[in-house]
Amino acid sequence: MTTPAAIHDLGYRRYDGPRLSSVGSWRAMYGQALRAMFGLGRPLKAKAVPALVCTMAVLPALALVTASSASNGQLPVRYGPLIGGQALIYALFVAAQVPEVISRDLQHRLLPLLFTRDVTPASYAMARLVAIFTAVWMVALAPLLVLYLGEIGIAKDPAATVAVMGTRLGPVLAQSTLTALSMTGVAAAMAGWTARRAFATAAIFGTFLLLVAISLGLDDLAGVPVRLAELLDPLRALRTTALVLFGDTTRGMTQEPPPPIGVYVAVAVTHAVIGTLVLRWRIRRMRV
Repeated sequence: MTTPAAIHDLGYRRYDGPRLSSVGSWRAMYGQALRAMFGLGRPLKAKAVPALVCTMAVLPALALVTASSASNGQLPVRYGPLIGGQALIYALFVAAQVPEVISRDLQHRLLPLLFTRDVTPASYAMARLVAIFTAVWMVALAPLLVLYLGEIGIAKDPAATVAVMGTRLGPVLAQSTLTALSMTGVAAAMAGWTARRAFATAAIFGTFLLLVAISLGLDDLAGVPVRLAELLDPLRALRTTALVLFGDTTRGMTQEPPPPIGVYVAVAVTHAVIGTLVLRWRIRRMRV
C-alpha cells in the first residue's frame, strides 16, 4: 500500500496584486525591450553602443548650429545633407541592439515560458517591433530637434522665427518616422533567423551593406535609372528623403530629379511590413 505524497509549503509569497492580462504583459514586454535597446538596467558595456550612436548623431548637429551662430547666419543650417549622411549610424545602432531584444529570447529559449501566459506570438512580435521602432525614432529625432531648436535659439528674433519654423516641424517628424520604419523592418526581419547575437548583428549590418552593393551595381548597368536603383538601398533612399523633405538639392538631383516623396514613404512602409511579417512567421514556427 503506497503512502500518499505530502504537499509541503515552501514559503513562496503569493501574488495578490491586480491581474493585468494581455495588456499588462504587452506593456511589460514593450518596456523591457525599449530599455534593452539603450542598455538600461544592464552593465556599462551594454550602454556603449547606444551612447556612441547618440553622440555621433547629435554632435554634428551641435557643431552646425554653433558654426551658424558664430558666422551670424552666413552659414545656413541645412538639415538634408547632415541628416541624410547619418543613415549608416542608425544601421549600426539597430545591428548592435536589435539582437539584444530578439535573439536573446531565442538563445535562452524564453518563448515557451512567455507563451504560457497571456502572450501570443503576434503580441510578442508587435511589442518587440514597436519598442525597436520607438528607440530608433528617438535616436533619429534627437539631431533633428537639435537643429530645429538651435535654429530658433540663434535667430536674432526667436519669436518671429518660431512662426516661420512651424513648416519645418512636419519634415522633422516625417524624417525620423521614415528612418525608424525602414531600419526596424530590415533589422527585425534578419534578427529573427538566428539565436546567436553575433550572427544576428552580422546579418543585419551585412544586409545593409549588400543592398548598398546591389544598388551601386545597378547604377552601372545601362537602362537602369539611378533613382530606381536607389530605392533598393535603404541608406541611399533615406538620404534622398531627407533632401526632398527639407528642400535641399544636389547636382545629381538637378540632373535626374527624384520621384515624389510618396514613393519613398511607400518604400519605408514596405520595409516595416516585410519585417513584421517575417518576424511573426519566425516566432510562430519557434513556438511549435
